[in-house]
Amino acid sequence: MAEFEEKKVSYKQLLLDPNNYRYQDNLNFVHADESRSHEESVQDRDYRRLRNEESLVQLKNSFLANGFIPVERLVVRHYTHTEDEKYLVLEGNRRLAALMWIAEDYKAGVSVSPHVLESLDSIPVIAVRVQDDPAFYESLMGVRHVSGIKEWGGYQRAKLVVALRDTHGLDTSEVADRLGMSAIEVNRRYRAFKALQQMQQDENYGIYAKPNMYALYYETVSIPIVREWLGWDEESSQFTNDTQLAQLYELITPSENEETGSQDPKITKSSQIRELRAILDIQEAKRVLIDPNRSFLDAITIAKREELSKSWKTQIAEAIASLQTIGAFDLQDFTDEDLEELNKLKNLTQKLLDLYEKVKS
Repeated sequence: MAEFEEKKVSYKQLLLDPNNYRYQDNLNFVHADESRSHEESVQDRDYRRLRNEESLVQLKNSFLANGFIPVERLVVRHYTHTEDEKYLVLEGNRRLAALMWIAEDYKAGVSVSPHVLESLDSIPVIAVRVQDDPAFYESLMGVRHVSGIKEWGGYQRAKLVVALRDTHGLDTSEVADRLGMSAIEVNRRYRAFKALQQMQQDENYGIYAKPNMYALYYETVSIPIVREWLGWDEESSQFTNDTQLAQLYELITPSENEETGSQDPKITKSSQIRELRAILDIQEAKRVLIDPNRSFLDAITIAKREELSKSWKTQIAEAIASLQTIGAFDLQDFTDEDLEELNKLKNLTQKLLDLYEKVKS
């Protein structure tokens, strides 16, 4: 039977969990004796490990901008190996580490606003006490991280970024601090949402502009050569090259063909948008890309022709090197199947040489 108690505690009463599942895929992970979790050296190692995570500074900046907002309370359990009242954190180790970092900065002379300092000594937690089910704590973490709370997708996150910038007038750095992400990521999400919004307003293609296209636009605005091709304007947050924008719309929407009827879009995946780096650099590949009778594969094959050419030459060189390792003892053990494979190679080589002579003449 589990009991849950809502309370407020100081960050000084909270202990990072040195055996958190977050660390256990690390090759250097060693399990700590739980009775020593409160020791300064154990806590310091855990804190330094979390501080090395790049995203922790973004979380810290979010707390500095907003204070500790208890949308999700820390989940803790009573720690029984000290005389004073301590709690081991089950859920929220990163948040505690960010708060510890703020406290450390303040002690070192860094200016921290009073409302943030107050929040350090009044952290809302849910304290869990279990009488007869030791596995309950692991089960509780499983609900959060395995079956999981469904996270927002890219579209929803971008929409929030746009609301903060356009509706509430926050600048990029303010949005970044509030949401705990980098300024680069804020700008990228903002541009992608605006690009999708532009398509939604197009009288010919707007019907196809759905939220699931957000991922395509996220890649589109992330790649300089693609942005330039479409004439991205930072001030208006729109593409300005109408001709090439229409070409993009044709690539990512279904089309009608007199012979085959409805055809799927040429581009449906983010990885294909990334391939435009190579295609847009080659005039012939670009022409094939926008030709309704040619495939995306045709375009990328032309764009990477030289790379593919090097590939077959490398494979032939590897095959020759492999054949040269066959010794007399290996030949004695050859089966009919082995001889058949060598004859296939011989016949194919002869066909290619004959074809070469015809083409040359």
